[in-house]
Amino acid sequence: MKTPRGVGSLRLGLLALLALSGSVLSGCAADGTGAAEAAEAFQRDVAGSDMTAACSLLQSKTREETARTSDAGTCESQLEKAKMPDAGRLLSTEQFGRDAFVEFEHDTVFLAASNAGWRITGAGCTPNGEEAPYTCEVGGK
Repeated sequence: MKTPRGVGSLRLGLLALLALSGSVLSGCAADGTGAAEAAEAFQRDVAGSDMTAACSLLQSKTREETARTSDAGTCESQLEKAKMPDAGRLLSTEQFGRDAFVEFEHDTVFLAASNAGWRITGAGCTPNGEEAPYTCEVGGK
């Protein structure tokens, strides 16, 4: 799957902003905490095989894309087939406006803020270079 749109430039822009301002964004801010909590809940649901709960944390467009890529036509069946890594411990949360990414030891999760809270737009994402910075098992288009 492809990298979420704008994620590479989002990350580079955020890093440049941090370098220029000398400030640090952390997962301690209310919004950053919400993104981290949503990503951790998704990881727990997948690890616990509660694919219905995991699918409910996906952004609607991501949930629909995930269902379309499934042979059975459901988000749940596709998540069961996806090669989602055991995420490991939470390393960092970075937020820029209504977008965020949460890095775990073995996974990166991309999120977008919505009226319903933070929703997953890409999960099971691993870095793979500059052209397409991340490849994701779920979402990422």
